[in-house]
Amino acid sequence: MSSSPYHYFDHQRLTLQSGNSLPAAQSLLQLAGNTQLLAQLAAKPSAQQLLDATEQAYQAGYEQQASTEFELQGLVFAGIGDPLLHMELLSQVLPAFKRQRHGVPVTLITYGLVAPSEAAALCQQLLELEVEKLEIYLPATNPPAYQQAVKPTQLGFSEVCQFIHTASEAGLQVSCFAYAPVTQQSELRALALDLGARQFVVKQP
Repeated sequence: MSSSPYHYFDHQRLTLQSGNSLPAAQSLLQLAGNTQLLAQLAAKPSAQQLLDATEQAYQAGYEQQASTEFELQGLVFAGIGDPLLHMELLSQVLPAFKRQRHGVPVTLITYGLVAPSEAAALCQQLLELEVEKLEIYLPATNPPAYQQAVKPTQLGFSEVCQFIHTASEAGLQVSCFAYAPVTQQSELRALALDLGARQFVVKQP
């Protein structure tokens, strides 16, 4: 299925471009090697542009293609920026989307760099917007390695760990991931599960 400046398909999942604000030096798309996609996406999409792109994908047969034996692939927010830094956009898009598409799961792919003082309120806001799942980038098991891998511009390893725990406790379905090659896969999986995540996944760039 075709992509646009507002959406693309990642492992057959309909993924919306969330904006361009980041809490780290690089977009997750850069870390995944998707530089061509970075150049194609619109930096600051409007809510209506995202809703129109979503509807076009569904009209083109996404619903049939996305259905698996057990669940719908649903809708993902990711793109150049971090969706957690574009909550105003999400609060415009998601209520309108959910009115049209009841029961479709919504996932955010994020660095998870959230200040502890804001984490509980943010998770509550996500639940009210009917976001079901978070995929949080966790490429390291200690602060120096995390700093080197992520190069955060704000917050760091302890905050992402705390957010994973807070989000899991709040009732969001949290999974953690890193991009291959991963040298400490068993240690990362143990850390993610200990923090409350349901799984740790190694994604192929």
